[in-house]
Amino acid sequence: MTAPRLAFVLLLLGEGIQLAAIVIGGALYPGYDHLRQYISELGATGAVTGPAVSWLGFVPSGLLITAFCGLAGWILRRNLLAVVACLLLGWYGLSLAGAGLYPCAFECARSEPTLDALMHDLIGGTGYLTGVVGLALAGLSARSGAAPWLAPLGLGCAAVALLGFGGIVADVELGGLFQRLLESAMAVFLIAFGWALRRSGVSNPAASG
Repeated sequence: MTAPRLAFVLLLLGEGIQLAAIVIGGALYPGYDHLRQYISELGATGAVTGPAVSWLGFVPSGLLITAFCGLAGWILRRNLLAVVACLLLGWYGLSLAGAGLYPCAFECARSEPTLDALMHDLIGGTGYLTGVVGLALAGLSARSGAAPWLAPLGLGCAAVALLGFGGIVADVELGGLFQRLLESAMAVFLIAFGWALRRSGVSNPAASG
């Protein structure tokens, strides 16, 4: 299996595990509301789904997405902008794993934050920020290559992700919806990016013709 194909498989596995953890965890969490509750609440300390979602969902999915970003950065090593984008997106992947290692408090309440909860917010927040920037840079890195369509897609997904991040920071009533907008934008672009990488077959969708 070539490196681009392996990278794409790792990404699909990571995104698939993340989606399964959210859907199955939400179904098993009594009264869970996907529109109003954050994804992290499924893996929170004291949640009925906490350990399973954290260790079987967040951690492996984050590590697989990080592995994809690492491989993509190596494949695209001749394109500095793409490498920087992959590093930023890699931190987003690690932040997903970090959310499992450092779960938030029950229902992600911030009234009496624990060390785990503080680390959760710090890692998750920086991961989302680097992810938004990484989306835009990854798209821009492909402007003159074999997949120029990644540029408008990357900028569009970055805009949606930034909107979602703003809703999370503002802690709006429909915070769960805003977080899912952010996560969906990340997933859509990463899968498109991985597909373009796989289609290139050899090295660099941002530079090969």
